[in-house]
Amino acid sequence: MQQDTKPWYKQLWPWILIAIPVATALKAVHSVYIMQQHIPDLVVDDYYKEGRAINMQLAKYREAALRNLDARVLIAGDSAVVRFAENSVLDGAIHLDFYHPTLAERDFALDAERSGELLYVAKLPITPTGKWQLVVSDASRDWKLRATLELPVETEIKLGY
Repeated sequence: MQQDTKPWYKQLWPWILIAIPVATALKAVHSVYIMQQHIPDLVVDDYYKEGRAINMQLAKYREAALRNLDARVLIAGDSAVVRFAENSVLDGAIHLDFYHPTLAERDFALDAERSGELLYVAKLPITPTGKWQLVVSDASRDWKLRATLELPVETEIKLGY
């Protein structure tokens, strides 16, 4: 019977066994690096202050309901068109806030200019796709309407309170 007299570092099996924990450690370091680059924006530190701010926002939606505002939005390519059912003394411009549900760096805001009696048109900086939250308000932020958008979409979406 012949014995193997090569030193251990010239054998294949010790290197395979060493490679498994080394690969695991490298993957762990890579995972930590990725997590540091993509920190989630969903965590809130001060829940009481956030709750008070939410109550103030709800009052603005109630104000829109009291004014009996009825509007629909159409996102067509890189344009947003907001159409009101009637003119209840609307301003010359309205404010649009687009919120991405998970990535705060993708959020953007812009103003839509009046185009006719009941239409407001805005040019979007990007063509949004996927799920978005849209908040429409007047220039003084007295009232707000909102909608959840799943883009792209072919039809108008009703804005609610």
